[in-house]
Amino acid sequence: MRLLISIVICAGWLWGQGGGGVQFRDWGAQPVGPKPKIACGALRSLTNYELSVISATVIPASANAPEHCRVAVLIAPEVHIEVNLPNTWNSRLYMFGNGGFAGESFEAPNRVNNRAAGLRAGFTTAATDTGHSAAVEPGATFAVNQQKFVDFGFRSQHLTATVAKQLIAAYYGQAPSKSYYDGCSFGGRQGLILAQRFPEDFDGILAGAPALDQTGTMLSRAWWMKGWAEAPVPASKLKLLSDRIYEQCDAKDGLKDGLIDDPRKCGFRASRDLPRCAAGTDRPECFTDGQIASLERIYNDVVSQGKRFFPGWPVGSEVAGPNGRSAWIGQMVDSPNGQGTWPRYAEQFLRYEAFSEKTQVPLSGFDIDKDPARATLAAQILNATDTDLSAFERHGGKLIMYFGWADPQLNPLMGVEYYEKVVEAMGSETPGFFRLFMVPGMFHCGGGIGTSVFDAATPLLHWVESGAAPEQIAASRVVDAKVVRTRSLCAYPNVARYKGSGSIDDAANFACVRP
Repeated sequence: MRLLISIVICAGWLWGQGGGGVQFRDWGAQPVGPKPKIACGALRSLTNYELSVISATVIPASANAPEHCRVAVLIAPEVHIEVNLPNTWNSRLYMFGNGGFAGESFEAPNRVNNRAAGLRAGFTTAATDTGHSAAVEPGATFAVNQQKFVDFGFRSQHLTATVAKQLIAAYYGQAPSKSYYDGCSFGGRQGLILAQRFPEDFDGILAGAPALDQTGTMLSRAWWMKGWAEAPVPASKLKLLSDRIYEQCDAKDGLKDGLIDDPRKCGFRASRDLPRCAAGTDRPECFTDGQIASLERIYNDVVSQGKRFFPGWPVGSEVAGPNGRSAWIGQMVDSPNGQGTWPRYAEQFLRYEAFSEKTQVPLSGFDIDKDPARATLAAQILNATDTDLSAFERHGGKLIMYFGWADPQLNPLMGVEYYEKVVEAMGSETPGFFRLFMVPGMFHCGGGIGTSVFDAATPLLHWVESGAAPEQIAASRVVDAKVVRTRSLCAYPNVARYKGSGSIDDAANFACVRP
């Protein structure tokens, strides 16, 4: 229990930042692999025309990580890669992804925690900044350089995996027995890119809340925020909104437990189910016509040229999290500290990434019928929407994707619909190598009001190495460092259903069933 609590505290740094959490928590001690065959510093001689090994340094053991060799690599033009090779190696590679617009320092708290967790479990770890520094080129400003944009989109991930394996072979005298990737948010998108573009790079991929349709996400945000600006819903009304939604939706799955099991079954309509203010008034206990129109815009599908372009937002993420604040604050609703993620990211995308001619389009000038067709190059570079995963399957790869049903930053329906399209394209064999786990009440990559603390990496390792496909993943809700609820996450489309007796906070009283 003490270990769980300490890791959960660290996991706060990791949510939405490209991976981590309590990965490997449930993995037991593994046999020790080969010892280093050469000195750490000798890895500098691997510098060649394609890569420069800037440094190879022995890092002494600490309270967080064992002794290891840290290697800093540069690949032109500016792709920085860090590989950490432990003295006591488990014969495996663990690479973790990025968040947001990437460019993070390797010493950012979340990256330090990811690295340490991997090293403690005996992995060689690898990571990249994707080819730019966020401190020098903040946001998406780097994307005006097309090579950096391509590196950000996909090239840096493949190069990092390749370089890490090259260093492993030189240092230990053998290739890794298995290679694993772990990322959430933008890092989840990177995981799907690896499965689609570079299917032989990894044996197991963990893709959390992936921003897989990046152009659809950003262009829809632009459309949503353009309308939202005309009649924003204030933060003070989000509790009223959430209360009405949960009153209507919570018990739809047969159990009133404070969670919306599947928002698609809720049937909530803002125009029908919210109290409407009298014309010309705006009171705390009701919503104006404009505010209701803004909410309808968010919840309904985005339509471009008469066709469905992107799924509307599922209800549930309006709820207040452990901090007492709605998850919408800091997303589509500005926080007290500044502009929300939705408008900020949409503006950056329109300004630097969306259009090949790099035309700067403000939110106020965005046209949902005309502008998406101009973002074809960005889609080719960024989107991870290819449903043909046959090469990854032939390689023997296993893929676990997870998404919080109450994610306020990336649309969970994007993940569900992608999985369903893969099943449609590849048939009934899909669950044999690719499984989706939906998490009721979870926010973006973690947090929220659901059982959002879980180790998805260990089931992936067992699936790859012993063939045990995960039917369910043990999960907990932790409040003030105390486990207050356990419940299994079920392989989609199965859901956790109450057996009819016993505590609703005990996973033993639920079973994974087809809804």
